[in-house]
Amino acid sequence: MRMTRTRVADDAFFGELEVHTDEESGSVEVSGPEVPAVAIRRRPGAEVNQFVPIGSRRSADLDMIVGGDPATILAGPGKWTRGSYQIRVAVKGGEYLFKPNSIATTQLLRDGTKLADFSMDDDEGDFIVHWIQTRERVLSVDAAVGYALPVAFRTGALGFWSMLLRGAEALPD
Repeated sequence: MRMTRTRVADDAFFGELEVHTDEESGSVEVSGPEVPAVAIRRRPGAEVNQFVPIGSRRSADLDMIVGGDPATILAGPGKWTRGSYQIRVAVKGGEYLFKPNSIATTQLLRDGTKLADFSMDDDEGDFIVHWIQTRERVLSVDAAVGYALPVAFRTGALGFWSMLLRGAEALPD
């Protein structure tokens, strides 16, 4: 059963952020008093991939709005390599790369500068955010984009060799 859920994340730099998800329609919305609103939506009629929280990794199936302006979202296919799970977002004034760097975490970069590591507990949806930069170097839009992407696509990914080993473990004797 798909569900609608609203949760509150308490960010060390930007306070409370409200994160609203609607799995049925395929949408994620992040808002808060100190951050611009961000929305990622799966387009109506798009084929739903049950293994992706928002329902698709196909860029043609996704729309993103950041602070009222359209953004371009390019999601990797999420297949055999950790790098295939990366997400690129072009917004007014910059580019983000959301790139897995371990089995559990994904780093957020803006214009090539690493800003934070994001991790999300799949069971409860709790966030762990480790800001690498000081508060002065982090923009409110960084936080809003950074909280939206993990909910839409999850965090972390297995590396190629780990994927092969896990696959081999599942083979019958």
